[in-house]
Amino acid sequence: MIFSFRNTVTLISILLSLVLFFYLKTVVAYLLVSVVLALIGRPIMKWLDHLKIKGRSLPIAIKSGITLTLLLGMFFGLFSLFTPLVVEEIKIISSIDYESVLIELDDPIRDFDNYLKKHHLLNTSSSLKNELTSLFKLADIKIIFNSAIDILGNSLIALFSILFITFFFLKEKDIINNFIINITPKNNIEQIQNALRNVKRLLSRYFIGIILQISIITIIVSIGLSLLGIKNAILIGLFAGIINVIPYIGPLIGASIGVIIGISTNLDLDFYSQMIPLIVKICLVFGIMQLIDNFVIQPIIFSNSVKAHPLEIFLVVISAGTIWGISGMVIAIPFYTFFRVIAKEFLYEFKLIQELTKNI
Repeated sequence: MIFSFRNTVTLISILLSLVLFFYLKTVVAYLLVSVVLALIGRPIMKWLDHLKIKGRSLPIAIKSGITLTLLLGMFFGLFSLFTPLVVEEIKIISSIDYESVLIELDDPIRDFDNYLKKHHLLNTSSSLKNELTSLFKLADIKIIFNSAIDILGNSLIALFSILFITFFFLKEKDIINNFIINITPKNNIEQIQNALRNVKRLLSRYFIGIILQISIITIIVSIGLSLLGIKNAILIGLFAGIINVIPYIGPLIGASIGVIIGISTNLDLDFYSQMIPLIVKICLVFGIMQLIDNFVIQPIIFSNSVKAHPLEIFLVVISAGTIWGISGMVIAIPFYTFFRVIAKEFLYEFKLIQELTKNI
């Protein structure tokens, strides 16, 4: 009877948690972002632990405040640096007369259209020009910008909430641990403590690695495009670095946007003699960046942080993308890392789990 009652209470608790999760998804998002920021801030907190003034360590509240200020300063520095570039690019894109561009490129588009149809790469009933016209409608671009403004409208509330929560996650670093341990049965406490330590260690290194990856890609693309004389090379580089966080399709999106901006800011060039070489050079810059990312940056980040085989990562990311789309691809690796750590502590008797978690 007692066993049945406990099961009933557990089931009700799980259902209530799911309902709360659905209705409070915004708060959950704030919590997740705050956890990520706290993980990124952990190395700074550890460094401040060694800092002493007159032989005394800094109070934990001051260390948390300094860490949060440094994180905030970094993000606001990037924001203030790139906001003018973004505004300028929005003006450029909004002012483009796409119909005139398509008229100017009418011959190349028709040649390419015939080539695609000849090699059965485009339906004979379709037209590449019509597809491009529908893709670059100015109205659609305005909708995107208006949506972005709507999102920014709620940013102050989100920013305050995230900063407030992050401060306490930094100040009381065991607050999440204590909550989890308090709801854990006594015979599983040691396993949970081991799992929490490993999760913090692996995810901290992963998110710091992601920031390093974004920075390196931004520098490579910015320098490469600047040497080609492309306007707003830094903006394109930053976008490429950020969008690269989306595995596999992110680099393609970044390169496509780079080519589009390169074309939009050089519409006076002759298509065959000048525009095509320019497009090839832009693609070459992104190709070099991708080679460096695939063979240097990513192996360091994924191998040394999440300790997973590249094939594992690929399958996990593709599966998550199939189920949840782009957002699933972004969160796939952190969630897979969390799952592996938990599985190692509680399901290690299975050979598959032993194989998947042997490097953790």
